[in-house]
Amino acid sequence: MSLSYYRCDWIHPENEDPVVVYYEVDVAGDVPRLIDVFADGRRQCMSIIDFALLGPNRQRITSLVEGSFYDGIAGLIDGLFFEDGQERISMTRIAADKFEIEWQTHRTAESR
Repeated sequence: MSLSYYRCDWIHPENEDPVVVYYEVDVAGDVPRLIDVFADGRRQCMSIIDFALLGPNRQRITSLVEGSFYDGIAGLIDGLFFEDGQERISMTRIAADKFEIEWQTHRTAESR
């Protein structure tokens, strides 16, 4: 399975939403893993494996986002900020090893 990796920087008024989100995306646009990074430094790693393999309708969960990731980022230019009111969002493709470093750092810290 061919995977792509993205970093979303999200500048917004202070709230409980993440300020950085890392995505692992397959060719179909499904997101099997993602990492939320919050302003206070907390991280939350999520994987489809962390959830029951069967959802409420007995269907297998294949993505952590609704719809295709690629449809959702259509129009976001790599590395440039999209502005909407007080929010600014940028989406940048990153190397697989950068995602894995973020993932492993969090998972190791979690198990201590």
